[in-house]
Amino acid sequence: MRIRTIILWILILIIADQSIKIVINSYFLDCHFDIVPSLLEFKPSFNTQHSWVNNLMNDYFGLNVGLLPHVILYLLIGILSSAYFSYYRNNIRENTKLLDATIIFLYAVLICALIGNLIWKKGTLDYIYLVPLFVFDLKDTYADAVIILFMIYAIKNRTQLNLIKNRDVFLYVKNKLTKDKSN
Repeated sequence: MRIRTIILWILILIIADQSIKIVINSYFLDCHFDIVPSLLEFKPSFNTQHSWVNNLMNDYFGLNVGLLPHVILYLLIGILSSAYFSYYRNNIRENTKLLDATIIFLYAVLICALIGNLIWKKGTLDYIYLVPLFVFDLKDTYADAVIILFMIYAIKNRTQLNLIKNRDVFLYVKNKLTKDKSN
């Protein structure tokens, strides 16, 4: 897939996630109903803990990781995944559609998470309640897609991926950056 196409799909996913949240926040914030009785409910709520993992840590251990560590984590994931995905795309040329789809969903997740944590003042708006476990949103389903797609990609390309060393990725990125500076 061309980079422009990847960026377009990322934008489409971000717009879908944020549009749903804007509509729910504007018109349906006080609504609550069963989608699938005893399994799924429409139950909008703002997650002020910045992430599902932080909710669990707070509930079970009384630990609350603040906003700044979340933002730093999202940015680090974005930077590191860019390096690895670029390396994979240029060195393992088979099955790039799976990898491209993984990249699309990953960046949609990261950007939606940043928007949710930095722009929405009340927290991230979640709206689907998986009874009795947790409330989630479209961005969270994107995250599940990232996991599933990358697992399929890794299984299909396990031989080549086993040969990759972190040092190789670092040298690849270093060469790209120094090459770009010299042009």
